[in-house]
Amino acid sequence: MLSSARALLDRRFERPAGSETSGFHQILVMKRTKRHAHDFSSRGVFITATDTGVGKTVVTAALAVALRTHGYTVGVMKPIETGVRSSSDVESDAARLRTAAGSSDALTEIRPYAFRLPLAPMDAARFEKHTISLPTIVKAFGKLRSRHEVLLIEGIGGVHVPCTSTLDVLDLIDRMKFPVIVVGRVGLGGINHALLTLEALRRRNVSVLALVLNQTLPARTVTARVQEGSTVHLLRQRAGVPVIGPLSYCSSLKSNFHIEISKLAETAAITKLMRLVLASGQGTISRRGGYPGP
Repeated sequence: MLSSARALLDRRFERPAGSETSGFHQILVMKRTKRHAHDFSSRGVFITATDTGVGKTVVTAALAVALRTHGYTVGVMKPIETGVRSSSDVESDAARLRTAAGSSDALTEIRPYAFRLPLAPMDAARFEKHTISLPTIVKAFGKLRSRHEVLLIEGIGGVHVPCTSTLDVLDLIDRMKFPVIVVGRVGLGGINHALLTLEALRRRNVSVLALVLNQTLPARTVTARVQEGSTVHLLRQRAGVPVIGPLSYCSSLKSNFHIEISKLAETAAITKLMRLVLASGQGTISRRGGYPGP
């Protein structure tokens, strides 16, 4: 299944000889050539979330596919993953990201720490009598960063999830010095979770590229649809960063992950997010022309 998914993604990036690329692609290639000599390893983003299970892997994988489509070499990293059934689990977040990026990097570099129990990293490591080491993560991060034009790092849970007795995800973000994308729910409760997460990042002077809202459940009632609309409207007023989405709920995502991710990569929302990532460098945002619209 993994090999067929990889083949599907590889076919997506084939271009017939002599075919014309889009104007947007040509612009990106020219910009890429111009900057390549001086900031090859400076571009990357850390994808975090307001909670667990809100769509970090979906957004990270879609970004990886979109960037590959436009000719960039993409690295991916999931420094810590819990709930991993085995080292060969093709449905793990890290394995899915590796396939989406077309990466040949070792899974042990993409994911330095994998634990069986679906717990916060600190406790998942404790149950297996391990301790998570920040230098180990930073070493893998440095190797991946040096190999790729863009590095996408997916966190675990929210920003205050403990990794050790003294470090949480926010400390990882601070150490890696990449700007951040926050993924949040578009449903009820999404406003408070998003604003608290953004405030935590601001207190550490972390640059936030965007808040991506994701529809994690179908809105089956009029009330649910009104709640979602209210969440989007109020966050666009209060977030202080570009609000992208909401990304639509996809019932077949679990069973056809890579097919659905390829479709998502072509949407306006992911294209806008990609442009923000490509405009970023050394933790700053190019604001020429302002932020893209929602």
